[in-house]
Amino acid sequence: MTELDLDRERFLRTLAELVHLGPHLVNSVDTGRVPREGLAADVVQRALASAVSRGLMSVDRVAAPGYEERPNLVLTLPGSGHGQVAFVGSHFDVVPADWEREGWSRDPFTLTEEGGVLYGRGTTDCLGHVALLTELLRSLAERGTPPQQTVIVVLIANEESSPVTGVGLDYLATVGRLDPLAAGPVYWLDAADFGPTIGTGGVARWRLEVTGIPGHSGMPHQCVNALELGMAFVLSLGRWFAREFPAHADEARYGYLSPSSFKATVIDAPNRGVSTIPGRVVVEGDLRATPFYSMPELTSSIAAHANALGRQLTQGAPPPEYPAACTREGLPARLDFSWIGEATEGVACRLDSPALAALERAIRRRRGPNGVARTSMTAALPLVRALVERGMDVQITGFGCGRYYHAPNEQALLGDFADGFAILRDLVSGV
Repeated sequence: MTELDLDRERFLRTLAELVHLGPHLVNSVDTGRVPREGLAADVVQRALASAVSRGLMSVDRVAAPGYEERPNLVLTLPGSGHGQVAFVGSHFDVVPADWEREGWSRDPFTLTEEGGVLYGRGTTDCLGHVALLTELLRSLAERGTPPQQTVIVVLIANEESSPVTGVGLDYLATVGRLDPLAAGPVYWLDAADFGPTIGTGGVARWRLEVTGIPGHSGMPHQCVNALELGMAFVLSLGRWFAREFPAHADEARYGYLSPSSFKATVIDAPNRGVSTIPGRVVVEGDLRATPFYSMPELTSSIAAHANALGRQLTQGAPPPEYPAACTREGLPARLDFSWIGEATEGVACRLDSPALAALERAIRRRRGPNGVARTSMTAALPLVRALVERGMDVQITGFGCGRYYHAPNEQALLGDFADGFAILRDLVSGV
């Protein structure tokens, strides 16, 4: 089995079909774009139809009630002996792509291959991995001799950020379809640059609403500038957070690229008059936390500090660096800080895991002695946490290009997917 290599032509054909479906796979429910992951699942099932009809493997199409066009696929290739390995996390949905506004140099929904570089939305995140796992199963089934270990592949719907829940991996967990994965190692295949990725971050979204006193900018004594006050408030919160929750000692051991952070990312200040002081501003942002801090503790502490600071400001006792929070006549501004939705926790993978050791051996075998580059990030993979909390040994890797996640001109390397195929093959064979 170690001589089995990626059939590049078949892989590219499958990936081209998936990328072409991209406009129907965009997950942006807030803007009315609901993905139809069933179209991508159809591509996978057609590719594996021969193996399924011959009884070499099974395909279970699992959709939540009311979401029949948004299925997950549970693919099982039985082994001839003991042991099991699972590959989970590769997903059918993609993020939006706007050719003109984002400055794409090629059609984002047409797979373009130039000198071994694969361009198109989903090549890295995560249709390239869907196509790769499809080809792995097809190649293993065609050998005629089953692998010793049983191979389970779970391809999921609704992985990208969505207000809709109970559709993807969370639904599979609810109905017990993930329970069999606990019998062996689980490799989460939605990362990049091989890694392995040994740590992820938790995330919580926040909103600050500032209600000031609008008026003429030539009469600032009669006003409270909501824009200035909101900016000062958020910057102060960020500095306080950095002091209270500095880089954790374990972050160096895991190789985190950045520590926990609290930052603003969105501001809405509907005021177009330069001579008008804005009276209302909404600032939103996120908290990113390494798994060595408790997310409930962080969110509680930040909210308490924000509320206390807001009271101090509106009671007419601002710190020296703050703009006025009250007019000269004593009319106060109002600051309302709140969390948006549910927070998620990060994951620190087991460093003593045999599954991690096997993954690193496979990477070195294909990529050379310097091919392993453990990394951690505060980007969130909340579904991984759900598997870990069920007692599973989850390790994370992927073969796309990390710098092109959710980016214009998304791309990946064909050679990297060929290497990825060999790595997955070796994990199946247990060499």
